[in-house]
Amino acid sequence: MSVALWIGLGLFVLAFVLIRMNSQLSVDEAKKALAGGAVVLDVREPRECSGGMVPGAVNVPLGAVIQGVEEKYPDKDTVLLCHCASGVRSANAVSQLKAAGYSNAYNLGSFVRAGKVVG
Repeated sequence: MSVALWIGLGLFVLAFVLIRMNSQLSVDEAKKALAGGAVVLDVREPRECSGGMVPGAVNVPLGAVIQGVEEKYPDKDTVLLCHCASGVRSANAVSQLKAAGYSNAYNLGSFVRAGKVVG
């Protein structure tokens, strides 16, 4: 097997583990959280959002997620439901947010899954 294939396989496994390790709510749990005032964070880059966003979501790109969330939501008890295109960056965002003290950060996963929660 080529090195590139092994690297690709390793990245896939890492992404899968990151997604599963982070708190991921079921669609029903996420809907309840949203009804209770949770914030939906879209951690994609702004150019990716030009094709559309989940209604009511706030775009805070992964590269600035801590700064952006701290500015907009200084209360560390805020329930944050993160999503991106596939669920990998949102898993990363949840890890960063939890490390920063946002214990109620959850991974919604992909844009499509987030749409099921909101829509």
